[in-house]
Amino acid sequence: MGGDREPAFDVAIVGARVAGSITAALLGDLGYRVLLVDSAGFPSDTISTHFFRGGGLGGMLVRLGLLEQVLALGCPPLTREYEFSNDPTPTIVGPQDPGTIGHNLSCRRLPLDALLLERARASGAEIRDRTTAREILVDDSGRVTGLVIEHEGRRETVRADVIVGADGRGSPLARWLDVPTDRREAAARAMYFRYVTGYRGPDGSWDGPEFSVVGDEMVYVFPSDDGVACVAVSVTLEVFETFRRGPDVAFDERIAGHPGIAARYRSSTPVSRILASGPKDAVIRQASGPGWALVGDASMHQDPWTGLGMDNAGVHAGFLAAAIDDWRSGRTSEDDAFRTYRQRRDEHALGGFDFTAEYGRDLSRLRGG
Repeated sequence: MGGDREPAFDVAIVGARVAGSITAALLGDLGYRVLLVDSAGFPSDTISTHFFRGGGLGGMLVRLGLLEQVLALGCPPLTREYEFSNDPTPTIVGPQDPGTIGHNLSCRRLPLDALLLERARASGAEIRDRTTAREILVDDSGRVTGLVIEHEGRRETVRADVIVGADGRGSPLARWLDVPTDRREAAARAMYFRYVTGYRGPDGSWDGPEFSVVGDEMVYVFPSDDGVACVAVSVTLEVFETFRRGPDVAFDERIAGHPGIAARYRSSTPVSRILASGPKDAVIRQASGPGWALVGDASMHQDPWTGLGMDNAGVHAGFLAAAIDDWRSGRTSEDDAFRTYRQRRDEHALGGFDFTAEYGRDLSRLRGG
């Protein structure tokens, strides 16, 4: 590498969003030398619909001491849910998996990711944004031993005992390692969303998400930070083609077909363009190997219609940090530690993965249609 220095870390993490920042923060708190790199500059946004449960990411925010800071952004505690079909009158139910905090939350990713990244920094992790992982280093035994990273045209070799890929659905780390895919479900849906202001829930409420299922389509509204609502629609692949031709018109047309939400949406003010998560296969990858592990969407991802991604990212980051600590502290072997990580990941998330794939083929079955 022509004179590059080679700093040594216990853990180097590629990807500084939810899964990566939480893994870094937890390991930093335990005294490990952690490097966290991301090609993005921060603060910055990413595609997401923002909803998460108290028993999922919400619980991790408590553990990291961040819940009050997230609430201070103006995120309302989501203590109930409003369910619609063809009737404009909602069925009101309690929150999904509220955990010990007793409610769910929705927060735009720009402020949330910034808080998580600063929490990782406070733990002692070294943060390098605008820094791209270019390749992995593998020794003669096949063990991953480090990364080559690049910042402003300068490449550097980084050695670490374990490399973590928290680098999303298209994980370059998984590609470089040729990580086996344990399971794949063909894409059946796409998601579109935008932010609006001036939206309020039924009877002026601001205390719960709204879910409207009409036919094989679902519209969502998530009361979020700073008085902003995230309005989203999950559509079939056939409808997806109409969005590609004219997303603004298509979005408004889809919302108009949901009588419980349409009028209040029309009265709101858009504050963003239409954003999209196009159709992508759902994938479960092998979770780890010698000197490496995957977490978050790099490890397992499904269609966003069930909103499980942020919860899985937060919870699985906790599982991975515990596994790395068990191994590095000598309580168990690397193989056993990572085997436990995979078992905990699967026990937590396989049910949701199956549900997402099965019902995502026809959402009308959620209302008995």
